[in-house]
Amino acid sequence: MVKFFNFDNIAVVERENYFRSIFEVLEVSSEQIGLLKVIIPSNTTARKHYHREHFEIFIFLRGRGRVLVESQRNTNEYYVTEGSILIIEPGEKHTVEALDKPLEIVVIKVPHKPEDKVLEG
Repeated sequence: MVKFFNFDNIAVVERENYFRSIFEVLEVSSEQIGLLKVIIPSNTTARKHYHREHFEIFIFLRGRGRVLVESQRNTNEYYVTEGSILIIEPGEKHTVEALDKPLEIVVIKVPHKPEDKVLEG
């Protein structure tokens, strides 16, 4: 069955220092996939964290931001804008900063594990 979502009509709730909503969870074979709406207010940085098991696919819809990703080998910095897509693997520490405007993102978590987030610091 087709499911249609309008990003502007998805309500969000505050979490830590940003806003988000898990607006759909899909089951593929025996795994679930989480789709989240995330809004990071301008000049705000989400806390550094990683995930034990799931990948995160970020699709940036609005705003400009900076993403720092630390793997075991190095740290990479990415400047993101509308249309940027970033895939973060399990175990990679990362943080997302909204620059001069709120950053609006669709995040896809594969597999969806609600308690998989590990905060740093």
